[in-house]
Amino acid sequence: MAEFKKRLRRWFPTARTLEQTRGFGWLSHYLHEHPRLWVLHRRGVALGVALGIGIGVFPIPLQMPAAMLAAVLLRANVAAAAAATWLTNPFTMAPIWALAALLGSFVVPRADAGVVSPQPVAWQWSEPTSWPGAIWEQVASWGPALLAGFPLAGLVLGVSAYLVVYWGWAVLIHLERRRRSERRRRR
Repeated sequence: MAEFKKRLRRWFPTARTLEQTRGFGWLSHYLHEHPRLWVLHRRGVALGVALGIGIGVFPIPLQMPAAMLAAVLLRANVAAAAAATWLTNPFTMAPIWALAALLGSFVVPRADAGVVSPQPVAWQWSEPTSWPGAIWEQVASWGPALLAGFPLAGLVLGVSAYLVVYWGWAVLIHLERRRRSERRRRR
């Protein structure tokens, strides 16, 4: 377990490096007051991963800052939340959206489900005032089932990620303890 934690510490940013990153300096005061947000313990990392994946499911900009803010508010590991948002990327988006559409179809009645339109909305890039209407039109074209499915997919994937990380961490601890006890017996 000690080796695993060393690897994780190399990958995750520290509070000091995040403080020096442009755009995250406003969190520095809070991060220094609550160092447990950076400690690698089972519950905090599991909750951080769950928040990151749960928020990463939503097709919104700034997923990483949103996950980090949620991690700060819920006292989860901030670095794990930020890193977990990267699990939703262009390669994983199709299965996630399929899951969202499937889950949304259970909530939205068939008559109201609509058909997801693959045609993009015509954007007028030269007129920024038309962008909110175009965004809304694009979102509405996805269909009610998909829109209702995003929160459900975030919840399902977030809870699943929490359980996998939490119990996977427990298995790693158990294996490490067993390895240590075998090493003591051999001496």
